[in-house]
Amino acid sequence: MPDCYLGLRLDPPSQTEPAGVLIVAPASLLHPTVPQPDGTVLYELVTGHPDRHPGELVFVADLTNELRAWPADTWAKVGVDPQAAVGAVVAGWRRGDLVGLRLGGLTAGEFLALERPAMTYMRALVGDWLQRRVARAYRRWRHPSSRRRSGDRFL
Repeated sequence: MPDCYLGLRLDPPSQTEPAGVLIVAPASLLHPTVPQPDGTVLYELVTGHPDRHPGELVFVADLTNELRAWPADTWAKVGVDPQAAVGAVVAGWRRGDLVGLRLGGLTAGEFLALERPAMTYMRALVGDWLQRRVARAYRRWRHPSSRRRSGDRFL
């Protein structure tokens, strides 16, 4: 399902600012600056799951659970470094090479749930909340007053 989104944890720039999430299209993992095959494998996992639906927000910890790479195996045994791919996507977004939507306002517990495979329930709650925020941003983007041009992509 290429119409889903990938949520990446954004570390706060300082201790006084809240943590955030970067929402990107899965195709960001295929950008030339993202290490391969790491980006391609993550892309296939995000878009290839049979139960994904349009607009679904997926986190790396969800992929870890789906791949069964935790707790018995590790990503290294699979031959993939998801943090390298994620780091390259975040760096590309910060440089302006990739499009993404930054959402903030997460508590410390919500922030941790995004990365820990064992925190599935909490991550689902945070994911639902973030999905509603992405949907709202998408509706604002689609509105005629948004100044988007024909052919522009949301993410």
